[in-house]
Amino acid sequence: MATFTHPTDSLRLHYLDRGSGRPLVLLHGLLWSSRMFVRLRRLLPGHRVILLDLRGHGLSERPVDPELYTWRGFSSDVICLLDHLGIEQAVVGGLSLGANVAIATALANPQRCRGLVVEMPVLERGRAPATRIFSALARTIEAGGRTVRGTTWILRRLPPVSVVPELAAIRDVATMDPESAVAIIRGLIASGLPTDDQPGLKSLQMPALVIGHRRDPLHVMDDARELAGLLPRGRFVQASSILEYRLHPERLAAHLGPFLEEAWGQPRPLDLDP
Repeated sequence: MATFTHPTDSLRLHYLDRGSGRPLVLLHGLLWSSRMFVRLRRLLPGHRVILLDLRGHGLSERPVDPELYTWRGFSSDVICLLDHLGIEQAVVGGLSLGANVAIATALANPQRCRGLVVEMPVLERGRAPATRIFSALARTIEAGGRTVRGTTWILRRLPPVSVVPELAAIRDVATMDPESAVAIIRGLIASGLPTDDQPGLKSLQMPALVIGHRRDPLHVMDDARELAGLLPRGRFVQASSILEYRLHPERLAAHLGPFLEEAWGQPRPLDLDP
């Protein structure tokens, strides 16, 4: 377990850095934590896998100002992590929220992204249902008031779950600060979507693995497929459901292994000037 401080927003952010070799940064879903990728990390020997708790999530600091929860803010967490570790380029990937943050990072700093792994992005077709569902969730949390805060307080004092990382990740969600959770949701709803910049997407030259799931109203498979078509070096993979790669991370690792070799197989010039 390690931390660093975001140099602009002065937020303490937590990350897990394991392995050696070419770096892969993985980003979790909304309100979850980096622990959801622990088992996947173990299935990628020979790679330096870095799991980041984005601002407001997991063990990272949890401000309650919605204006701190923007795509620009989240993507800066990734770049500041790379700067902190002295990494010039990495493959950046994520799930749901993390997928959108990976896209935002590539749009803002394409020279720092060797490749993209985008699973379950929330894009145009999912925008309206996501706004409805998460707005209702924010209202429910706010209406819960003391009850929600009391339940969170009790759960935080239960013994930590460390043997099964997925259970630990669920505990991270259950113990979220209600005010922080509402701020995250409000901030993201006000931020739009990073993929609204279609000309920017068409200019991204790094290889991209885009994963879509069937029967998912928020992470619509046709959106993921279209994103793979927009990206010049995009490749689309279809999963059977949201649960497939959570229950069977070895299936995701089977796609990631060859993709990472492809991403690092051809030299890309570095242009680190702003």
